[in-house]
Amino acid sequence: MRVGIVGAGVAGLVTAWLVEEACDVVVVESRRRVGGNARSAAGFAGGAPAVFDLGAQEIAADDSSPHTALLAALGVDERHRLDVPSSHTFSVAGRPTPLLVGPHPGRPADLDRGPAWAAVRSFLDDAGEPSRWDWDVPFGSLLDGLSPPPDARDVLCALPAALFGCPLADVPALSARVALTYVLGVAADPVAEVRLLRGGMEGLAWALAGRLAAAEVRTGCPVERVERTGDGYVLSDAAGRRDAVDHLVLAVPPPVALRLLPASMTGPDGGWRVLRRFAYRPLRYALHLDPAYLPADRSSWSTTNVLVHDGRAEITTWYGPSHGVDVFKSQLTHRSAPPRRVVATSAFDALPVTTDVIGARRALDRLQGRENLHFAGHHTTGSGDQESAIASAAAVARRLAPGSSRLRHLPTP
Repeated sequence: MRVGIVGAGVAGLVTAWLVEEACDVVVVESRRRVGGNARSAAGFAGGAPAVFDLGAQEIAADDSSPHTALLAALGVDERHRLDVPSSHTFSVAGRPTPLLVGPHPGRPADLDRGPAWAAVRSFLDDAGEPSRWDWDVPFGSLLDGLSPPPDARDVLCALPAALFGCPLADVPALSARVALTYVLGVAADPVAEVRLLRGGMEGLAWALAGRLAAAEVRTGCPVERVERTGDGYVLSDAAGRRDAVDHLVLAVPPPVALRLLPASMTGPDGGWRVLRRFAYRPLRYALHLDPAYLPADRSSWSTTNVLVHDGRAEITTWYGPSHGVDVFKSQLTHRSAPPRRVVATSAFDALPVTTDVIGARRALDRLQGRENLHFAGHHTTGSGDQESAIASAAAVARRLAPGSSRLRHLPTP
């Protein structure tokens, strides 16, 4: 059985790795690199070579997570991992002091936590674990029901708004379960940890590609058209090459899938018109050496620094705790002025996981495998992170190659 996979991000590569034992696999990627939203830049920290992530960065510091299981299967052990504090600072443009300053190693215990600290902790205690809430419950229901004061509400909405690229006013439409997953640790005491890869997330993607023993990976090979032929598909690329496959896995965002699939499948009467319900937002990032977006008082700097401005919020990641140098990664999508001393830039599209998207996911899940067409990626499951991408790949692999020995490495749903 020949399987074509469009997209060499983490979801596409994991799918290929899981099914290549049982299938003849070809992976095609429009860009000249693998990794999708995992992009890294090389630099120096303390005179030694270092890697800084420009896109997806953190994985759960949890030995039972899909990501950790995948790393173990690939031989990426603790020597290649770095656990760092997941500290948070929230500020509002024009206000002299932050709304919230969370704990951070070495930070004075008596440092003012900000006017929102107590109310945010109270809200999160009352809300409980994200798994307590159904995916269909909007975050606005929690905000209205628990009624945090305005400063605390700004903090609770700011991080999801920044991560998903949406205005603060749109955050109440997000799934409460998803929003809580991201804000749960903003007022943690003691501070929680997250895990980074010393070689960067893009390095993991290249490691995955290098571990493929039989699957063919083609980069710089944009697919221009997908044709339905009998029980399979033909992929036509920009170089004029045509690949016939029995099963097709689209490990790309729904807007890309819409451009590739025949209109008869995605139009008003097509079975896959649900793909039109996934609405993405653009995000721009820069790796730079300018602390302009951080609080004036260095003692208030955190690993994650969120600035609220003009009805939006944007993040600056400080690499000091992980790399020992003042290097920053900032979202620039809506900032009025760019930072100085820019090292590298990147751009991605983010999917706000609203309750409507949750409904679209369920509809798409019912179509998985129909007419030998499958979808993988963070848009299909979970909270929309890299863990979701890996889980989606495993779900596709269980349909295509249920006997694959590599599936045993990943947790079952």
